[in-house]
Amino acid sequence: MSTTSDIDPTDAGLKPAILPPFVIMDGYTLTPENLVALGFGETEIKIDDAAIERVKSSRAVIDEIVEEGRVVYGISTGFGRFAKTTVSADKLTELQENLIRSHCAGVGKPLSPERTRRLLALRINILSKGYSGIRLETLNKMVAAFNASCLPYVPLKGTVGASGDLAPLSHLALGLMGEGKMWSAETGWGDAATILASHNLEPIALEAKEGLALINGTQFITALGAEALVRAKRIARQADIVAAM
Repeated sequence: MSTTSDIDPTDAGLKPAILPPFVIMDGYTLTPENLVALGFGETEIKIDDAAIERVKSSRAVIDEIVEEGRVVYGISTGFGRFAKTTVSADKLTELQENLIRSHCAGVGKPLSPERTRRLLALRINILSKGYSGIRLETLNKMVAAFNASCLPYVPLKGTVGASGDLAPLSHLALGLMGEGKMWSAETGWGDAATILASHNLEPIALEAKEGLALINGTQFITALGAEALVRAKRIARQADIVAAM
């Protein structure tokens, strides 16, 4: 595949004349317009200070559960039909990693770089709310990957939509773990671990509950929906201008 990224033709009319240098993520104030702008690879992400404190506080709850050896779904148990299966502390990382790998069931061509950036940006935004229990270290690595445009291979097909974008978000997480394929403007497609290393980035190493935190959401359909909303607003405005002439 090509080692460079031309803007997806479907995105060409969406690029603003002026792009913001960065967008601050706090989990609450991201607009569809800013999300679309983040897709073009010229705007970086920063995490709001208050969001950082929320993330730390939420993670402290998870760490306490693990330290006390409590049985809590998704943290120290299996998932779904295995909810009553307790997992020992030394297997919690493996549990989360295997959750990601087992849900990488998407197929087809990859999402465009623009749309993959928006997907990653939305996941960072939702984690910034501080409800998921993810570690700040993991969130910071996601931000670093976004800012370097190191983008995992996310197949176009495989989501079940309203039940959760489990497959696309798992592919997104897999690349950030240094597994599967990844793309950057400098390298094109290649091995995720190699591309992360070429940008002096470390793959994320999952701990208790973090796999679940990375894939429990609908950011795939939301990213596409936000793009459609911005596109519709522009078309409506253009129609008003044409009709007014």
